[in-house]
Amino acid sequence: MFRAFCAGLVAASVASGASAQIVGFVEDFNADAAAWRNFNSASILGWVPTGGPDGTAFARSTYNLVAASGAFPPIVIRAHSSFTPPSSNAEYAGDWIAAGVTGVSFSFRHDLPVPISLTGRFATPNNMLGAATQTSYTVDPNVWTTITYDLTEGSTDIISFGAGSYATIFSNIGNIQLGFNVPSGYAGLNLGVNFDVDNFTIVPAPGALALLGVAGLVARRRR
Repeated sequence: MFRAFCAGLVAASVASGASAQIVGFVEDFNADAAAWRNFNSASILGWVPTGGPDGTAFARSTYNLVAASGAFPPIVIRAHSSFTPPSSNAEYAGDWIAAGVTGVSFSFRHDLPVPISLTGRFATPNNMLGAATQTSYTVDPNVWTTITYDLTEGSTDIISFGAGSYATIFSNIGNIQLGFNVPSGYAGLNLGVNFDVDNFTIVPAPGALALLGVAGLVARRRR
């Protein structure tokens, strides 16, 4: 039994490189915007030192609805491993299936005058293949809300794989993109909107987290 336990710790140690990094990932934006970027990747998100859900710092994207055509949900927040520098040092990037990732959770706030549903895209580093997600609920304005996406295979939060599949996408995650469905009548309006994000967390399977915790390998990201 002891040998089996030790074998488990060794296995955890072997997986500790990418897997522990992935399942232990939390971006709290306490130091800066961590090279997360805006809707067209042209600018790093704004950084606000206070006022997050726990009173600390958060990152902010500003998007004008004049750019929203209504054809596709706009992406307003991007974390890409291919950026220079890479977002969050690419600590979230890799094989999410092997790491035992079951989903993501993050704090979100917007100041549109109406509730909105959120969208997401989890894509490979070259951005060719991606899984699209959407909340089954709307998010009220001007209040921090915890958003969760179930990213297990077969989840109803995942609405499309495009030209890819669950295996081809989630075995090689490099890009995280967050957006929203433009409310009826708002597309094309000259209206600047703030989208705030904090505490972006990768959620592991309970067994994976427990094993890595026993091995002393889970390192919460603190920048």
